[in-house]
Amino acid sequence: AYQNYQWDLLSHFSFFSYEVDAASGNPTTTHGWSTSAAVDAALASGNTKVTLCVTLFSGHTTFFSSPTAQQTLINNLINLVQTRGAHGVNIDFEGIPSSQATNFCNFMVDLANQMHAAIPGSEVSTVLYAVDWNGIFDFSIMEPAVDQYIVMGYGYYYTGSSNAGPTDPLYHFGSSYNYSLSRTITYYLDAGCPSDKLVMGLPNYGYEWETATSNIVSSTTSSGTARTYAFVKNNSSGNYSVANHQWVSDTQSDAFVFNDGVNNQCFISLDSAWRKRLDHINKTGIAGIGIWALGYDNGYTELWDGMEAYLTDCYSDPCSGVIHDFGGPEKNYYNNEDYTWTISPLNATSIDVDFSFFDVEANYDYLYIYDGANDQAPQIAGSPFTGTNSPGQFTTSTGAVTFRFYSDGATVNPGFLATYQCNTVPEPVAQFSVSDLVICQGDSVQLINNSQDADSYFWTTSGGGLSSATAESPFLFPLSSGNYSITLDVSNTTGTDQLVQQFQITVQNPPIAIGNVTNPLIGIPGGSATFSNSSLNATSYTWEFGDGSFSNDQNPWHEYANGGDYTVLLIASNEGCGSDTAFIELTISEAGLIDMEGQNILISPNPNDGSFKLLNTLPNERITVLDQFGRLVWEQNSGDKLTLIALPDLTSGIYYLRYSNLIYKFEIQ
Repeated sequence: AYQNYQWDLLSHFSFFSYEVDAASGNPTTTHGWSTSAAVDAALASGNTKVTLCVTLFSGHTTFFSSPTAQQTLINNLINLVQTRGAHGVNIDFEGIPSSQATNFCNFMVDLANQMHAAIPGSEVSTVLYAVDWNGIFDFSIMEPAVDQYIVMGYGYYYTGSSNAGPTDPLYHFGSSYNYSLSRTITYYLDAGCPSDKLVMGLPNYGYEWETATSNIVSSTTSSGTARTYAFVKNNSSGNYSVANHQWVSDTQSDAFVFNDGVNNQCFISLDSAWRKRLDHINKTGIAGIGIWALGYDNGYTELWDGMEAYLTDCYSDPCSGVIHDFGGPEKNYYNNEDYTWTISPLNATSIDVDFSFFDVEANYDYLYIYDGANDQAPQIAGSPFTGTNSPGQFTTSTGAVTFRFYSDGATVNPGFLATYQCNTVPEPVAQFSVSDLVICQGDSVQLINNSQDADSYFWTTSGGGLSSATAESPFLFPLSSGNYSITLDVSNTTGTDQLVQQFQITVQNPPIAIGNVTNPLIGIPGGSATFSNSSLNATSYTWEFGDGSFSNDQNPWHEYANGGDYTVLLIASNEGCGSDTAFIELTISEAGLIDMEGQNILISPNPNDGSFKLLNTLPNERITVLDQFGRLVWEQNSGDKLTLIALPDLTSGIYYLRYSNLIYKFEIQ
């Protein structure tokens, strides 16, 4: 069965057992201690300490009357623990008469002192009875030598019980016999057992009896038979079905009631009941639990799952639940209780508490309520509460509330019952955008954080630099155009979220405006000037021609109506870098156009069909013809006195002939 043990959840493994011969102290058997594969596995786990359980169920007076037998046992135990590389022993002496109580406690101190001296770091523990009828355990003697005290928290109802009931009642079961796990813990703490040494042993089994009736509670008509957890879960008989199941709320136990010719009742703690007990252990603040016996679950994992959920760092208080006294939700609390416990749900910001019932012994028993994670926090208004002065409804100012309940040594009342509901911060949602996708070289892009319910941030990027990796909305400095993968991780006390986005970012150089007039000699009212654009890094242009006219063409032309001095502006822009401006000074002369009439130079004919004569020219002067947009369409040198010009490919329209720094207008029809 040890192959099913989850060693990472076991702090100790106690091997059963060294059976003591009362007369000599030697073992009648050690049940294979030196060769046990289970012991080997526990030692190899690296997590679980191994102890040897030592049993003596009779002959106590004989043993405690013999110092030799006691020393022999101590010597043997030290040798067996050392030889095995183990960690200590657990003493399970059952049925000790009251006359041997002091002798037993003195023996425990002697054993602990010798083992600690011989094996530094070793541990010595003893069992405690569920009910210490004979007053055996005197903590004023055993403290501080003994390392742990392990309650055998089973047998409250046993094979010979006159009534059927749970072997491990968490709270008072029925109406008469009111011993329970809760009362036992209170008893031993009040008797002086340190809470950090007290361990509550829980059973992985129950009992089944034939009963007089099918009612809970019923008297038994037979001796009880033990039923292990695995036996009930296997349910090969079909008796442990949902139809036969009852939840016994006053003691938080499972029961199966069925008739197979006679009435039967089986009491056992299954999954929910097991967790109720673990939760109670947490609230009492004792050291933990023991299990009798490992292997009774035989491969079922639910009990281990409960241990991991409640007894490890995995534990957190649920966000809602029930608060009641240590007598359970239906029965009176016990005398001599003094417990402090805290409810602190994960990610809670405050807790709403509602007491529906409150009745404790007035002016002797008290409930203290602290607005915080311990009893150093301020008390809520009205605390401590006593009698029937209920706390009523209240909301904490923090995500935790702490209770301390104290009862004196006499008179018990029903106690209290409340519910609670925590208020939490929603889980964060990562969300962001970017301020720009096109920027100028050297500029930045702001990462705009639109996340919800986050209080911390962490940014990473595939390229460029960040102004801060943890700022809420930092700046990204792209070095070049490309695809940038940006990751935002957000968190709060509730959880985390991540968002990864891809952005195509264009990094542009700043524009440089460069413009010129391509036909600077056209200075004629009614004529057209053309402009050339050699700007760099620009994607859009605006021309202001100085006379109130505008153009967004890259290389525009413009017709001026009047002569004069004009300042032409070229504004070159791109999306990321803004704009740059160039200035062009232009003079339009009223006398810029030379009429043909009365001049030495004559175009004949005018208008014409593209073929004409230019008269009175000097030799080797440059002649150029421009269209109305100032574009060069023809050029050659002049002849002496007469130049023949043929322009067959030109379309009809107004043209300009430039000769000897003068402009002449003519028309082709």
